[in-house]
Amino acid sequence: MRDSNRRAEVYLRTDTIGTYEAQQRVLDRVRRLDEQGVFDATGVASRWDGIETYANDVRPAAIETYEEFRDWAAANDFSLEPAFDQRPRYVTGTTEVRDAVIFPVVAMAVYVDDDLWAVLPSTDDFGHYTVHEALEGFERGDLDRWLARFRGVTVDRTEPRIEATADL
Repeated sequence: MRDSNRRAEVYLRTDTIGTYEAQQRVLDRVRRLDEQGVFDATGVASRWDGIETYANDVRPAAIETYEEFRDWAAANDFSLEPAFDQRPRYVTGTTEVRDAVIFPVVAMAVYVDDDLWAVLPSTDDFGHYTVHEALEGFERGDLDRWLARFRGVTVDRTEPRIEATADL
């Protein structure tokens, strides 16, 4: 897999108080991995609010990303819960209920060539896989071995979500 183009996309939740330092530590670690050549590209792909509804036309990329992650999880017999949670939620000030996705404070996706290879955090029957644990493995030089537990899923887009202004 080393001859492949490997990319890490980091997703940060913006509406949570007291998490800035923890998010910065993750970004620093990913930046160091990029500098060491572990990844061919890294960056902040999205800064999302904690809760997004399917009816939200303002920020559809968050829901599109969640659906991409959900498809990966289904193909790998994994779950995105409890870090990502999908549930009905009342629209503030009304009796209207909409399906919403609750996002984690930090998430990371690893792409190999055109395939989404890993989503963190995620769970399977054997355990819970966190961003922190994955970064520890990557820092030890175990990226390929760590990723071997997953199967890549081709995504329905040709460009990464990383924005030029959102580099680490």
